[in-house]
Amino acid sequence: RLGEKVKRQHINKTGQIYQKRAGIVEASYEVALLVAKNMKAHTFVESFVMPAAKIMVIHVIGEETAMKLESVFVSSNTVQRRIEEMSVDIADQVIEGVRALKYGFAIQLDVTNCCQLLTYVRCTQNNAVKTELLLSQELSSTTKGKDIFDVLHNFFKQNELDWGKLVGYPTDGAPSILGRKSGFQAHVKAASPNATTVHCLNRVIRIVNFVKTSALNSRLFKLLSEDFGSDHICPLHHTEVRWPSQGNATRHLFELRNELLVFFTEKEHDFQKDLVDEEFISMLAYLSDIFGALNSLNLSFQGPNCIVTEFISKLGVFVRKLDLWLKDVESKRHGMFELLSTLDREPNDEFAQEIARHLSLFKTELMHYFPDVT
Repeated sequence: RLGEKVKRQHINKTGQIYQKRAGIVEASYEVALLVAKNMKAHTFVESFVMPAAKIMVIHVIGEETAMKLESVFVSSNTVQRRIEEMSVDIADQVIEGVRALKYGFAIQLDVTNCCQLLTYVRCTQNNAVKTELLLSQELSSTTKGKDIFDVLHNFFKQNELDWGKLVGYPTDGAPSILGRKSGFQAHVKAASPNATTVHCLNRVIRIVNFVKTSALNSRLFKLLSEDFGSDHICPLHHTEVRWPSQGNATRHLFELRNELLVFFTEKEHDFQKDLVDEEFISMLAYLSDIFGALNSLNLSFQGPNCIVTEFISKLGVFVRKLDLWLKDVESKRHGMFELLSTLDREPNDEFAQEIARHLSLFKTELMHYFPDVT
């Protein structure tokens, strides 16, 4: 009997002590995870959940069973420590996943009003596209492009992340980000020459939200559009649920750019600078044309009479069309882009190179997902 009792108390994975302690610790972590997900105070478990759990167990099962809950660690300090440990573990997993990527990743930056730098990473892992929070750090002093780059560069260096694998960095359109000589964009180009930036769509969403989220602004802009005799009376929201809305939102904004310029000039809002920025207008026109082409292609796949062979044929035609567009852009011909060709000024060489690079990457992505299409 004594030998059997000692055997049961061995500190290994088969012993009763280990089994009991493992269940207690696991329960403690599970409870801390619920606290974090529901954004409750660390004292919530100790002051409310545990007393409530004991009352239910006493009345349903028995007082002896309720006493076992005393062994679960749910104090305020323990919950805080568990949450911090899980946060560190999640961060390590994200960084390790990014470090192990074979093809590359993209990051998205956002500098909030409280000078908090948020950096998200977007990559493909296990045949699925994932978006994870990579870095959240307070900018203690200024928020210039070099300050933002230095924070991110130090993070990359500490965690052995390769700038060469960075393929894109969408931003929120802040001047400190977009500066080509001293902004964040210039520093990233030096560290990762092949990385591209996309900020136009984010600025579109911010402009539309300014008008649409205020009832007064919506009414005033509607009156202004009617006075101009515009085809549209208000810009459209873009929603992820309705995929054609992206093209419609950018096209409507492009067609309402003059009305919006008058509106924001009267409001003395900084958005008027975007609407006189030739690069932004050119990018808006190009994205409207590309999204319009994609919308037409997607809509052609809908309906009861669409078969697989027709789907492959249409996709093959679109891929060959991308090849023709790429050649035309390299020859400085832009007539295939309806809205872009209506602008008074031709796209400069740098913007033309961006279009060519985007079309090339676009074709590569299509061929990656549909390798049989030729």
